[in-house]
Amino acid sequence: MTISDKRNDKDLKRVYLNEYNIAMDKTVYFPLVSGILSAYAKTFKEITSNYSFEPFIYKRDLPSNIIKKYDNPSIAAFSVSMWNYNLCLEVARLIKQRWSSCVIIFGGPSTPFNKKLPNVDHIINGEGEKKFVNILAKEIGLNTLVEETQETNLDVYPSPYIYGEYDHLLKDDVTFQAIVETNRGCVFNCAYCFWGQGGLSKKFRFHSIERVKEEAEWIGRNKIKYVFCADSNFGMFKLDIETAKIYADVKKKYGYPEKFRVCYGKNAEESIFQTAKILSESGLCKAVTLSKQTDNQEALKNIGRNNINNDVYNKLQKRYEQEGIPTYVEFIIGLPGETLESFKQGVLSAIKGNTNLFIYHCSILPNTEMDKKEYREKHGLVTVKVPITEIHCSPREEGAIQEEEEIIIGTNTMSTEEWIEATVYSWTTQLKHSLGVCADEETIKEFQSIALSIIKGFSRARYDSKFGNIYFDVEEMAYLYLTYKDGDPVEYARKNVIYRRKS
Repeated sequence: MTISDKRNDKDLKRVYLNEYNIAMDKTVYFPLVSGILSAYAKTFKEITSNYSFEPFIYKRDLPSNIIKKYDNPSIAAFSVSMWNYNLCLEVARLIKQRWSSCVIIFGGPSTPFNKKLPNVDHIINGEGEKKFVNILAKEIGLNTLVEETQETNLDVYPSPYIYGEYDHLLKDDVTFQAIVETNRGCVFNCAYCFWGQGGLSKKFRFHSIERVKEEAEWIGRNKIKYVFCADSNFGMFKLDIETAKIYADVKKKYGYPEKFRVCYGKNAEESIFQTAKILSESGLCKAVTLSKQTDNQEALKNIGRNNINNDVYNKLQKRYEQEGIPTYVEFIIGLPGETLESFKQGVLSAIKGNTNLFIYHCSILPNTEMDKKEYREKHGLVTVKVPITEIHCSPREEGAIQEEEEIIIGTNTMSTEEWIEATVYSWTTQLKHSLGVCADEETIKEFQSIALSIIKGFSRARYDSKFGNIYFDVEEMAYLYLTYKDGDPVEYARKNVIYRRKS
C-alpha cells in the first residue's frame, strides 16, 4: 500500500524533511518523525494537490553538502534533538540566505519552549502531525484542516513503514535500524526526562495490535536487524506482552529482527517480567534494564521518582536471575540530593546481585524540569557543557558542526571534587564488575585526569582508530588497553566490549 505523492510535478511546492541521524559507521535509523509527518500529510488531498514531498534528508553531513540537496524549497521542516540542534540552525540559516521565502519549521524535544529562534518561522512543541498539516494548509491560503487535539486513536497516523515512505531508502548504501512506537504517553514526571513533560500526554494512547503486526512483518521481510521501541514504559500493559509475542514470531519466521530494544516500565512486576521473558527466550533481548538511577530517597524525591517502587526492581532482579535472564542496573551520577557516600553505597548494593552495571553522568535536557532556573538554583546545580560524542557511534567528519550537552558536575549535596571521586569510582567499578578487569595505579591516574578534563569542558568519550571508527566509554577503552592481545583489534573490541556489555 502506498500513499500517493506527486514528487515529479514541478508545479507543486516542495517540502523537505530533515532528521539528521546519529551515525554508527554505515548504520543509521530510519527517520521516524519525517516518515510519520509525510505519511499523515499525504492523507489530505489538499496537501497532495499542492505539495511535493522530496526525499528525506536523514544523514548527518556538512551544512554545505546538505544544502546541495535543496532545489527551490517552499517548506523545510526539522526534527530537532540535542545531537543535531546546531546543525539544524545552520542549515536553516543557509536556506533563508538563499531562499528567503522558504518557510522553516522546527519541532522535536530540543526545540525550545517560549523562545524565538533565528530564521525559524514556526515552532512546534509536543506532538506535531496535526500542527504540521495545518501549517502547510495555511501556507496555501486554506483554513485549518484538522483540529489540533491529541489524538486518542493513534492509528489515524499512518505507519511510514507500511505505507512505503521508506521503500526508496532501502536502496541506499547504509544499514537501517528501525524505531517503532506502540503507544504514546508517560505517567511519570522524572525531572531529567522529556518523556513525561514537554507538552506530551500523561495518559497512554495506543496503536492497534493489527498495526503493530503489520509493522513487525515489514521489518522482518526487509531484514531489519535492530529495532528500538520508543515506548516510555514497555511491559506495563498486556498489549506489550502481545507485542513481544508478535516480534518473537516474526523473528522465528524471517530471522529478523535480531534484537528488539525497549525501555522497560515501572511498578508493574508481573507484566514486565512476562514481557522480558518472551524477549529473552526469543533472543530479541540483549539484557533487561533495571533503571534504578539511585537508591537515595531524597534524590528520588528531587527527581520526581519517589512514586516508583524500588521493591519491584529488587523482586524483578531476583526473578530474572532465577530464569537466567541477564540484567543491568542503571545509575546516574550528579542527581540533586545524592551524596558521594550514598552513591557508592547504592552501587555496592546493586552489584551484590548477579547483574551488569551502567553508570551515566546526569545530562540536563532542554524543556525538562531540571532545565528550569528555579530548579537549578534550588539544588545548587553546577554544570558544564561538553561536546556530544555518542558512545559506539562514529566521530563527526572534519569541519562538522559541533553539538553540546550540559552535564551536572556538582550540587548542594555533592561538590565538584566529590563528583570527580564518584566518577572515577564509577569507571573503576564498571571496569572490574562489568568487564572483569581490575584497574592498576596507572589506569586510576588516567581516570582522574579524564574526570578533571570533563569539568573543563572536554568529552568523556575515548577514541583509538585501532579499535574501529567509533567512540568508547572510558572504562571500555581502559579494558581494551589492559587486555588486548595480537589479532584483529576491531573484532576484539566488538566481541569483548560492545557485545559483552550489552548481552
